Formats: sequence, structure tokens, C-alpha cells
Amino acid sequence: MYLFRHAIIVNGYVDDHTWRGIRHRNWGDDLNYYFIRQLTGRPVVMYHNFKLAKWLHLKNYLCIGTLLDAVKYANAQTIVWGSGVSGQERTFVTPKNILAVRGKKTKEFCDRYGVYCPEVYGDPALLLPLVYKASPPALPNREGASKKYRLGIIPHVVDQQHPVIREIKEKYADEILVIDLARYDKWTDVIDQICSCERILSSSLHGLIVSDVYQIPNCWIELTGNISGGHFKYYDYASSVNRKFVAPYIIRSLDDVENCKTTFASNERIKSVQASLISNSPFKLKTI
Repeated sequence: MYLFRHAIIVNGYVDDHTWRGIRHRNWGDDLNYYFIRQLTGRPVVMYHNFKLAKWLHLKNYLCIGTLLDAVKYANAQTIVWGSGVSGQERTFVTPKNILAVRGKKTKEFCDRYGVYCPEVYGDPALLLPLVYKASPPALPNREGASKKYRLGIIPHVVDQQHPVIREIKEKYADEILVIDLARYDKWTDVIDQICSCERILSSSLHGLIVSDVYQIPNCWIELTGNISGGHFKYYDYASSVNRKFVAPYIIRSLDDVENCKTTFASNERIKSVQASLISNSPFKLKTI
């Protein structure tokens, strides 16, 4: 009875097939479990592993990730708050209601398919600083240093074995931090790591989002180029915060790493997106 009254059923790509909780496979996806629970103060149950929710056609939510047009995610009982599409032309189930989507390109996609979508944009991860204040490690003994690391690199989980990433881990670990989104202890550790870096280079979308919202200069990079859905989700997110992404900076060598130019989204624009997400939230946000 407690479960039905209080739990939020979240539809997301999170592996919770373990008695210890969820497996850490991809931090951005895992936010659906950790962050939504933190935002609302309510237990979170993952829809895909809750057979009763499917049998009874219970209300469920798509929040963080490229899931709106993904097979086996959106259904006739789904409420969308911040999710996006991949941009691929494929059959998908029209959700019950859309309150917000990740960006303008997702809305264009919905419009093309005749699915109502309001002009409310933003990935819910943009609300992170309203809940968690980062605690970066102490400064190093580098003259003029403002952070522990002069540079942080966030490879997408499919990019972890890229030769440049391996070289950095082997030779430059004291000054360049490689942030592993598939292996972390507490979910807030990733935020702390990002905020311990003076600049961030990321092939992970949520690496860019978190850097933007904590105002860490960052650059969209491409390593293997093997990310599902290609570049669509990056342009989609950029449209929500008025960033001008032209193309990712391709990394082939360590020299490319050093030559990346970084910037970040306007704090005023981020505050506007945060306000829209909050006012259109399907949940009571207890921690904000």
C-alpha cells in the first residue's frame, strides 16, 4: 500500500536487477533513480522491473534520457517531463501527456508526428545545483591553480577504451582527471569530480549539462563516434539553453585535447529553464 501511494514509477534505462540497488552503468541514466528520488523525497521504482505497473497500466514518467521515441519505453500511461528523442525515423507510442521535453528539436519531432508538445524545454539534470552543492577536493600545489585538476575529460561509456583516454590515465593522472560515468560510489561523486576541474571536455551529453549548470567551461568532443543516435541529442539540448553547437571537436591525439576551446551556457538562460521545469513538474519538488 505504501508503494502505491508514495512511489514514483520512472520509465528509464536503469539496471536495478540487484538486491543492493542499481548497478552503475551510465551515470546520466542513473539520475532517473537517484536524482528524482532526491528531488521529490519519494521512493522511485523503475517501470521496466515492476511487473504490476505493466499489468495494471499504472502511470509512469519519462524524465532523463533519450527515451521518448525508444522502443519499450513510452506507453499510453506515460507522462513526459524532460525526456528527448533520438531523431531517428521510427515507430513509437504516443505518451499520455507531455509537460516538457529536452529541447526544441524534440518538439519539432513531435510536431512532425502530430503529437502535442508544449514549448517547455530542459533536461531535469539542470536542476542539480538547486539540490546539491558540489564539494570539490582541496586545491593542489600548482601555482595559480583554481581547481585540483586543470582539465577533466568525461568519455561517454562507449568511449572508455579510446587510446587517448588510456594515455591520459597512464601519463597525466595528476593534472587531468578522467571521469568514469560507469564506475562511481555515490552519485554525487561525479558532480564533485566535474567541479574539481578548471575545464571539462566531454563526449557524454550529461557531462556537458552538468558542466553548464555548475558553470564549468566545457567543450563537446567526439572520441570513437559510436554513440547511439549520433549528434541529435546534443543539438537538442543546446537549443534549450541557447548554446551554439556546430559540431563536436574530434579528438585523435593528446594535442587535440590541449587545443579544445571551452565555453558554457548563460547562467540567466539556465535559470529561466530551471523555472520552467519547476513550474511544469508533475511532482511536488520537496528539496527545492
